Amino acid sequence: MNQVELQEWLQARLPTELLDAPPEIRVYPDEMVIVLQVVRDAALAQLDEAERSPAELQQIAERREGTRKLRMKLARELQASLGLSVAWGMRIGDNEVLFTTRTVPVMTRLGRAEREVLDTLVAAGVADTRSAALAYVVRAFAIEHREWLGEVREALTHIDKVRQRLKHTPRASAPPPGDEVG
Repeated sequence: MNQVELQEWLQARLPTELLDAPPEIRVYPDEMVIVLQVVRDAALAQLDEAERSPAELQQIAERREGTRKLRMKLARELQASLGLSVAWGMRIGDNEVLFTTRTVPVMTRLGRAEREVLDTLVAAGVADTRSAALAYVVRAFAIEHREWLGEVREALTHIDKVRQRLKHTPRASAPPPGDEVG
């Protein structure tokens, strides 16, 4: 099932009043994340920016609970047919919340200074473990540099498209002398 077919499949099964746009589907090697662009309550549009964001997050929480059984059913069907774990998220305006995503261990080597930062976060009660402290630092970086990360992701998408256009055929042997590079 390609992405368009999957979007159509989801739209046919989700309540029509829920979605403001086709679901966004992100496929990773170990997981598929489906982000639903949820219709914003009309009353939220009247709020100023400071009030709107928390209200949108509250609406996402309500819609999450209201669609839980259906999303679980759809996830089971997709997991059985596609062989991928399915995670969900919702977006209203600039607020996006992912839920039921997999957590996986990530191995890294940290020097003393970096471990001290993590240990300080643990000692301060910001996190329970070094692992949780590292996840906190990554989330804080992502929030602080959201715009930059978006630009990088966009550039990487362009690079992937350029790579896909390359039709590389391995040579049977080395190029003959005299072939210039550049």
